[in-house]
Amino acid sequence: MEGQTTAGASLTIRCIYMLLALYERPRTVDELLDYLADKQLPKVSKRSLQRNLEDLEGYFGLYRRERHALNSPDTWALAQPEFERLLELEDPVALALVIAQQQLEELGPVSVFAPVTSLFERAREQLAARTSTASKWLERVAVGASSHRLIGPDLNEEQAQRLLEVALKQVAVRLHYHPHQGDPAEVLRATALAVFYRGAVAYLVIRDHENDRLRQLPFSRISEVREVITEAPRVHDFNLAEYRASGALAFKYGEPFWLEAIVFNSVRREIEDAPLGEGQELFELPEQPSCRLLKVKVPYTLNLIQWLLARAAYIKVISPVPFREKLREELKRALANFEGETLQVPKKRNFGDAQES
Repeated sequence: MEGQTTAGASLTIRCIYMLLALYERPRTVDELLDYLADKQLPKVSKRSLQRNLEDLEGYFGLYRRERHALNSPDTWALAQPEFERLLELEDPVALALVIAQQQLEELGPVSVFAPVTSLFERAREQLAARTSTASKWLERVAVGASSHRLIGPDLNEEQAQRLLEVALKQVAVRLHYHPHQGDPAEVLRATALAVFYRGAVAYLVIRDHENDRLRQLPFSRISEVREVITEAPRVHDFNLAEYRASGALAFKYGEPFWLEAIVFNSVRREIEDAPLGEGQELFELPEQPSCRLLKVKVPYTLNLIQWLLARAAYIKVISPVPFREKLREELKRALANFEGETLQVPKKRNFGDAQES
């Protein structure tokens, strides 16, 4: 390597490796010499290396630790926060990494991404310490999986960017919202609070000023957005993490409940190692060796109901009885539509409190 680089380039490479070694942990000059030898760098004298360190002292967070004895060797160390400023990512890059991590966590398996976990965490910590627009994503934007991944709508990029900006600033806005394609616009006055991605579909979370209700509006249904500077925003105590934990972003029908059901082996294989919910237990059924009795606490969400309906031929729900009856009613409605000539739309929502009939 010595013959392939100039003296200046060799010195630069040596200094970079020294700083990286000290970033791992403090070291003496002798330990640094061993480290450089392991990296197959050109040999250098102990005195030269000491001079290099003295020249760099005070830069990039490099300093000498206080000696515990007069004859003890110098131990060199790095003030990590100061050195890490050299490794900082641009905020948009850090933001891309944070969002990528959220998306990857939904896709799994998480273990595959272990080698880049430290990079994801570095990006998150950097944004958490900033007040830039990009850093506000940590508080005001969440990513979650959809039960069936829809193809993302064709959005106007400028419009989508404006919607994102008002959510990051949490300002009062006037929106033109269309419940369905071709519907006339409903003019809403609201406070933009956050953005939520359900798969590839973006939603603007707002507080409607007419009734103070929180709503989620698809970006694709908003044709116009304007910031209203004459009206105060109504953020109140909105917190995206708490809002998400409440189940509001998952089409929540009620509080979590204990589900008891008999499941066939095909379902058992799905949930044995990846539980359907908290406190899951599977019990043998001597009279049905290819089945198991399932007891588990589940969230009462649309995703759960869709999951159960998709496996209805392999699951027998036992309790709670009111929920079992609601599931039966949903299946009856579906069967009626298959057997009838026209689509029969229910006049009343079927699912509600799992414990109530």
